[in-house]
Amino acid sequence: MRRTLKFSPLLLTLALFASGLVMGILGLRVLSPDEKAELVAYLEVFMRGVHNPGLDPKAIFRLSLEQNARTALFIWAFGLAVIGAPLTCVLIFVRGFAAGFGAMFLLREVTSGGLTMFLSGMVPHNLIAIPALLSLSAMSISFSVALLRERPWNYGGLWKMVATYTWRFLMVAAGLFLASAVEAFVSPLLLSRSTGL
Repeated sequence: MRRTLKFSPLLLTLALFASGLVMGILGLRVLSPDEKAELVAYLEVFMRGVHNPGLDPKAIFRLSLEQNARTALFIWAFGLAVIGAPLTCVLIFVRGFAAGFGAMFLLREVTSGGLTMFLSGMVPHNLIAIPALLSLSAMSISFSVALLRERPWNYGGLWKMVATYTWRFLMVAAGLFLASAVEAFVSPLLLSRSTGL
């Protein structure tokens, strides 16, 4: 008996993120030496800011939370549209590209402390943010597919589906709040201690 493969939104988002990650890693190769030097200079300015006593963790938290909330809002809205699934796929691919590019840049181009900066500055909050975003994207795609298959507006079940989707989405999106807190209060502290600047 032939088995049919079941569509898995979570596996799709994982594949898209991994593809973006690989493309981001390869994307570093197309930069010119001048562009790489400019990015290194920008990173040095950022690191000086990390060690600046006047840098407000609350401001970092607010900015990070706004960015994560905006991303989550887009993913949620894409789920409400029957044609929103491709946009969610593009967003998660771009997020993977950015993560791959940033990680490879730190590891290859920052010769002094690049690995430490990667482990202290990128890994902690992304360990929370990336699984949350992948889960949210999978939920969004699943809801778009459910709308297409079930057409709940035909039998009056649309609002119940939207309410359930929104509630589950908010529960998972709470992980982004925690990721922002780690990025604002934990990562700078780890960076400051590990680089010793």
